[in-house]
Parts: sequence; structure tokens; C-alpha cells
Amino acid sequence: MFEELLAKRKVVEAHRPGRGPKFTSVELRRVQVTEHGDAVVVTCIGHFKGPQFTGALKFMRVWLKKADRWQIVAGSIHQ
Repeated sequence: MFEELLAKRKVVEAHRPGRGPKFTSVELRRVQVTEHGDAVVVTCIGHFKGPQFTGALKFMRVWLKKADRWQIVAGSIHQ
């Protein structure tokens, strides 16, 4: 559980303006969207290039529609 909290903290920090790695190129491949009523599972492979990281990461996100608003309720990232 503690490792999951640290990973989430790192992701949130990386998305703050002026923080985290900056990429010169981002390309998404093999994007798949699977609908399940008010939930959607999205998977893809992201290819990133930048001064701090170059490589591919596999993403999975689960989106849920609540009160006419979509929000991420689960996700994972793997190399």
C-alpha cells in the first residue's frame, strides 16, 4: 500500500506545471477503448522522448462517469 501511495504522489507531482520530465515527443500507439456502460477501460503504449527519459510505457486507465462527469478511478503504468 505504501508503495502505491508513493507512486501516486510521483505521478501527481510530475503533472504539476513546471515540474517533472518534459518531453520533446510523445506518440501513443495501440490505443484501445472498451466501454462498459458508465465505465471505460483505456489501454495504450506511449513512446516518449526527452532529456530525462526516452522509452515506452504501457498505460491502463479506468474512467467512470459520475454526475455527468468522467474521472479516472484506477490506472497503471508499466515499462
